[in-house]
Amino acid sequence: MNRKYLVDTVTHEYICIALKKGLDWVPSNQNVLPSFMSTRTPETETGSVLLGGEFNDNAFFEKWIRNGTNILFQY
Repeated sequence: MNRKYLVDTVTHEYICIALKKGLDWVPSNQNVLPSFMSTRTPETETGSVLLGGEFNDNAFFEKWIRNGTNILFQY
């Protein structure tokens, strides 16, 4: 399954913000997104520590979990 994530590259916290179901994206974790974003510099600003991306489950865990991401913020 593909998911869209926001990853804080400093704290290594991440949040899944959307799930792909068929051809459509379904929002996920929208209730905690404002509190997650309120403590970080937005992606659109210079000096942002957030990285956004679309990953399938295996690729995300291979890239972030095995390479030092140690906090599962919200799945």
